[in-house]
Amino acid sequence: MTSKAMIKTPEKFFYFLGFALTVTELLFNISGSSLCHTEGCKVVESFVRGGEVVLLLGGVVLFGFLLLLSIKKKFPLFHSIILITAISVEGYLLGFQSFIVKEFCLFCIAVFTILFISAIIRLVQGRKEMAFAFLSFVSVFFITYLVNPQINEFPSSKYVLIYSKNCPQCKEVIQYCKQMSIPVHALEAKDVGTTLKALKINSVPVLFCNEGMERKFIIGVDNIKEYLFAKVVPKQETGEVCPIFSPSECK
Repeated sequence: MTSKAMIKTPEKFFYFLGFALTVTELLFNISGSSLCHTEGCKVVESFVRGGEVVLLLGGVVLFGFLLLLSIKKKFPLFHSIILITAISVEGYLLGFQSFIVKEFCLFCIAVFTILFISAIIRLVQGRKEMAFAFLSFVSVFFITYLVNPQINEFPSSKYVLIYSKNCPQCKEVIQYCKQMSIPVHALEAKDVGTTLKALKINSVPVLFCNEGMERKFIIGVDNIKEYLFAKVVPKQETGEVCPIFSPSECK
């Protein structure tokens, strides 16, 4: 593919970019890594049967087929229909992230951007049916808000302990936090059951750690105690922690 051909049909460049991006992410995924490290990527993956591999294989096939159609310059209407369908699917994925999980998958946004620019190029080239792509995207995006159940939100506290009333290990962690004056927000598991299911977490106690740019789920009593001791207890010597279990001690 020459640079001259790219200029004549610029959508080829974006299809190739999308193909390279999805192939790269697929290879990363197979090796146990990822280009996307946001919580949104993990949540979206958890709701897809077969996991992220299914989405990535679909992306590879999609961009590969679009690239082939743009090179051969055949079946222009079929080309547009595939692109419209892909953008509609992205409308659901982005709507799901915006209204339901309230976490964003940067990889999904990158794929959508490539498809969106490609649709604009075809519209400028005279393919008027591409107007349906934008209408379809907006419709699916907002319909997602109406038809999907809300996933429970976590409190904004730095440390949130998810527990169950009949869980002795949970009581052990709560008692430990009280003894060490570690500030945690206790949240019953039934109140965030949908989120835990989405993340494939099937046991408590679970500690949700919101540390700015990084968020973690620590599972199991020993892991939680070890994590909190390493993160919080050393700071108490300098008076940086205000224990919520004893608010009267806060100044």
